Amino acid sequence: MKRIKAKYYITVLLFSVFLDAEKFDNYFQDIFESEKIDFNQCVMEEGLSPEERLNTKCKYSERAKKAFYILENEMQFSTYNMLPDFSKYQTISKMKLRFPRAMQERNEMGYVILNFDIDIDGNTKNITVDEGMCGNMHSPFAKFKPCSGFNKVAIDLIKRTKYKPASFLGKNIVTENAKYRMRFILDGAELSIKKSSHVKKYRRVLNLIENKNFEAAMEIALENKKYENEFLFELARIQFILGNHLDAISYLNEFLLNVENEKDEIPESMLVGAVSIMIESLFNLENYEKIIELSITTDKYLINNKAFEEVLAISYLYIGASYVNLSNLETGLFYLTRSKRMSKNEGQIKYIENFINNVTNYL
Repeated sequence: MKRIKAKYYITVLLFSVFLDAEKFDNYFQDIFESEKIDFNQCVMEEGLSPEERLNTKCKYSERAKKAFYILENEMQFSTYNMLPDFSKYQTISKMKLRFPRAMQERNEMGYVILNFDIDIDGNTKNITVDEGMCGNMHSPFAKFKPCSGFNKVAIDLIKRTKYKPASFLGKNIVTENAKYRMRFILDGAELSIKKSSHVKKYRRVLNLIENKNFEAAMEIALENKKYENEFLFELARIQFILGNHLDAISYLNEFLLNVENEKDEIPESMLVGAVSIMIESLFNLENYEKIIELSITTDKYLINNKAFEEVLAISYLYIGASYVNLSNLETGLFYLTRSKRMSKNEGQIKYIENFINNVTNYL
């Protein structure tokens, strides 16, 4: 009887999850179809001929973009996903992106977003810069500032790029206002502590943390934080482990301010660890608005650094939960779905799935 009951319980659980998943998919399918209808209605009202509709001034919504990701597991989204009968242009060949020497010498990184047209032969025309920004591409906390140091190289590359043109019902057409984002990233920094005596003390702190001797680790880190910013990060990590979230955030803020002011080169893994600690600490303090603010820079960071998606999977769970706690269930489910897809840990995935199912019940 016990085996039968256990089997019955598992069957009911699986059936319940199936129903939730069906409700979840249907909900976002309805959103996408509704947004698609509204978009196409806007396009029709413009009075463009069918083959010109790709160049519409109508804008698709963020709601449509998020629903598309949930349904198709695809972050790349454009007007092509909203209009029937069009095939998107494709890159045929392009030259290798060159890093401008002057920017490299200044240790500057950044990105450029170009706007251009593609004619029926696949050549680029009317190239302009939509956005040129400089900032630390290795940091989820990066504050990007406008700059023009990468623009010339980016424009030169897109001039020499050849495309297979877009088509409508198999016929080549002109594409207006195509977008291309170019990233300029230098090699990431390695852990670099200036004095050998500080290296020994830092290793000692790591060893003490590993052995859960937090008091002794804190004592050494406090004595040396004025010399190396890495000690500040370890102080934040200790306070986080101890559940002192306000103190953890305070040390992280001091760490980040010093890194920015001193232009200190910090390993990317440490900066990713810092954003993970910050988001979870803020969640424990119920500061959901600050988490959402931080998610904007974290999203931009992950566009360029997909290698750290798995590390940030739980952070995205907290971002999703923050939106849910602020009653924005749809955006919450978008981030929870991202969290699930970013994770490779089966236990985490099952936990996130259960969370998604519980939230789905409130849709």
